[in-house]
Amino acid sequence: MVTRRIVVFRFDRNPLVCRARIRLLRRLNPGVPIVGLYGGRRGFRRACFRLGSRTVLGLDSFYASRRSGHWSWQHGDLAIAAWYRDVGRRLDFDVAHLVEWDLLLLAPLDHLYRDIDPSAVGLTAYTPLSEVGEQWEWLRLPELRIETEQLFRQARERWGYRGEPHACIGVGPCFPRAFLDEYAALEAPELGHDEVRLPLFAAILGYRLVDTGFRRSWHEEEDDPFFNASGQAVETAAVLAELRRPGGRRAFHPVRQIIAEVEVRCDQ
Repeated sequence: MVTRRIVVFRFDRNPLVCRARIRLLRRLNPGVPIVGLYGGRRGFRRACFRLGSRTVLGLDSFYASRRSGHWSWQHGDLAIAAWYRDVGRRLDFDVAHLVEWDLLLLAPLDHLYRDIDPSAVGLTAYTPLSEVGEQWEWLRLPELRIETEQLFRQARERWGYRGEPHACIGVGPCFPRAFLDEYAALEAPELGHDEVRLPLFAAILGYRLVDTGFRRSWHEEEDDPFFNASGQAVETAAVLAELRRPGGRRAFHPVRQIIAEVEVRCDQ
């Protein structure tokens, strides 16, 4: 059976890069719908509406979070849950891919996510919280650590959670439709960060969790030049070198520039 996929393209800036990224996604994934999930400044949001971003950016539809840009960044899982309640539940798909505007994917989704069963939740660098360490601000900073602890306390008290806490890097996840249906109805608390809330509630709801493999592990420094969540820019040369290499990486983050050579190669 063919898995019906949909891309939920999450963006908050750089419309020219977004347009190029969407164009590339379409070339690699013919027939896969790409819908927009905007979560940035209100001024840019108004401009998107005035310009008709659905047409300008090449999206099939455009949905803007009603919350602030900072909220949308911190709570990407809650933003996609809101999208699902308002829009997504009326669309036909089996698996939704949340693709950030600065995530560069250079192979079809069917290939990149081939090891993730359509009934499983795919997360990047799925890691026991005990191994993450206090270099992560949500464990290091007292006010943020309190929120993280409150989240797990609520999970134990309200949902009977007894598992081992995990975290993930919130880039490139995929969700079966059934998970979004249950998660959107659950209305998870606005505590902590989506990088702990996603693995937590996937476990609470009984979904199998599979690592995307986009990054080998949370602490793998050798992966930083290609895929990281620290803001370290991925260089164009690194992308092109991997693209030339058979079996090389095909997922990069963050890539915040247009790489014309990539579009040429994908047209060949």
